Amino acid sequence: MALAICVFMTWCVIIALSLMQKKLTGSEMVFIYFCNTVFELSVFTIVHLNFGWIEVSQGAEKGVADLVLRLFTNPLLLIIITNILLYSWKVMKWVIVAAMLLGFIPMQALLERLDIISTPHWHLSNTLIMFSSYVLFSRLMAWFIIRIGEKEANAQ
Repeated sequence: MALAICVFMTWCVIIALSLMQKKLTGSEMVFIYFCNTVFELSVFTIVHLNFGWIEVSQGAEKGVADLVLRLFTNPLLLIIITNILLYSWKVMKWVIVAAMLLGFIPMQALLERLDIISTPHWHLSNTLIMFSSYVLFSRLMAWFIIRIGEKEANAQ
């Protein structure tokens, strides 16, 4: 059941990404996707293995469900947030991003309820801090890529 719910959430994120107007090109989104995946897995590994704050269930279904979220859902959500941050809206983009960041709290609670992860030494504010760092990293990577693209265009 846990895997089915995680795959459903992933498909909802994929549909949302496909329907939204994007500010990044396809190749920029692919690069940011891989950067987000590496960064997110690195931070999660440190929190999981080194600090022991999050424990992942040992079952095959729940382990695959966790990987689906870590490898697909979270990086795609970060791409959606990065595209929203590139819009020219002044206040609305920050409201949407804050709402999406707050949406990670129920997702974390759902993961605990489905027994995919357990968090004995974790507070929900840590979830906000961790995902805020993911968003900041994703936005910085987007800025870096856009900046490099502009310099290349000006050089030619």
